[in-house]
Amino acid sequence: MKILFASPERDLLESFKILLEADLGETVTAFDGTQVLSLLDNEQFDAAVIDLEIPRVGHRILTERAKEKKVPVIALINQPVSVKLLTEEPLPNGFLSFPFDAEGMKKAIRDTVDKAANGGQFDFAGTIIDAAGFRMAGGQSLTGWETDVLRALKEGKTVTTDDGAAISALNIKF
Repeated sequence: MKILFASPERDLLESFKILLEADLGETVTAFDGTQVLSLLDNEQFDAAVIDLEIPRVGHRILTERAKEKKVPVIALINQPVSVKLLTEEPLPNGFLSFPFDAEGMKKAIRDTVDKAANGGQFDFAGTIIDAAGFRMAGGQSLTGWETDVLRALKEGKTVTTDDGAAISALNIKF
């Protein structure tokens, strides 16, 4: 697996590069948005982890470019995931809130890459959900979390109050 990890925090970049490479494979780092754009244009990645506070080029432009290249994006954020974040386009495929640990990041990357490769499609209330493409019929973007909630509801499984932001965002999207 090849991962693009972008953050303005250089100490964080180096630490996570070592930790990610030990378990997931090659990790390429960038500390500003212009580097991210150049890397996305010139290399192939299985996933991109991009801090929303990245300087010089906005995270929306970076997310859009990564999605054009079919690279799933996990956004690093300094706040809880909110309905506002889940309804803005272009939507990252996942979010990871600070503080997080290396195992949490590795799991988020593995889960997102797995969904992109094996998510498949399913019908939810007459709407086709493309879990692998992180989209619903009509082109509305979804996160992996939202597809998990929809799949759980379809299968009659329990969702919890921890899923509240995803459920609220899905209510807006439907």
